[in-house]
Amino acid sequence: MTPETFAAIVADAALSPNVHNIQPTVWRRIDDHTVAVMQAPGRTLPVGDPTGRDVAASHGAAVEGFVLAASLRGLEIGLAAPEEGEIVRLIVTGEATPDPLAPFLTRRRTYRGKFTLDRAEAALDALAQAAPDLTVLSDRADIDHVSRLNDQASLKGFRDGGFRAELLAWMRLSPRHPCWSVDGLNARAMEMSGVEALGAGLVLKPGVFELFDRLGLAGALTGESSVVKSSAAVALFHRPVAETPFETGRRWHRVWLEITRQGLTAAPMTVLADDPAAASALATRFEQPPGARLITAFRIGRVADDALPPPARRSVVDLIV
Repeated sequence: MTPETFAAIVADAALSPNVHNIQPTVWRRIDDHTVAVMQAPGRTLPVGDPTGRDVAASHGAAVEGFVLAASLRGLEIGLAAPEEGEIVRLIVTGEATPDPLAPFLTRRRTYRGKFTLDRAEAALDALAQAAPDLTVLSDRADIDHVSRLNDQASLKGFRDGGFRAELLAWMRLSPRHPCWSVDGLNARAMEMSGVEALGAGLVLKPGVFELFDRLGLAGALTGESSVVKSSAAVALFHRPVAETPFETGRRWHRVWLEITRQGLTAAPMTVLADDPAAASALATRFEQPPGARLITAFRIGRVADDALPPPARRSVVDLIV
């Protein structure tokens, strides 16, 4: 793996999904056959992700992205034990043919707006067959139920002032923000107009949100029911309870790429897994698989290619250490 090939693979791997787009993974080329994967300083979520589970899953997704990108360049990658200060080591073990999901690595996007009216039945059937760890819900009553749970769980989360402050620190509400196209959640990616972004920055401040909450208006500001209800389906993503977050992240990425391969677009609703009441309600209604836990729920649908936001990503220079 030449330095040039390594940089090209890192550029593709950087497009991997990660929590709040904090991009916590950095890379070090040890030699032609060895890469060290490491945690970027300061890129964690102490309030929203106190155990580090979501960051670990993000590392897993990034590593899967690296493996996929390497396969496009004819390289087979294996995982090896890390040295001190590393997450894992990646080893070139031989030649590879391109993974079937690899071409979709650079095409996957998160879409938080409303979907088209296309119900995409054939694509959803194919997705359910290809990804058995997804429970695909296309019945409108089921989607409405998930929408209500999502709004309830989201409102509970936003009532935590520490969570709001941490989230706001990763939001880029104006194109003038120096990290608008670099990391975090910019207003374009969140499908916010300029006025909506300005309002969000005000409403999420301490004291202001609490005032709106006392007036019974906070739910309308944090809710996503109209967006969720526009989905062709909601897919519940389950994985074994004993699976490590890193391995879950690898599979999470592959499932999302499978969604893309079927011509669909998605956005995660992880709060449904993080909130015990919501997760329990979903497990009861939809028969959670034995020995599994809910990782996230995807809202899925069709969207025009020109409606997808460009990815905000750190430069390859910053990702290689």
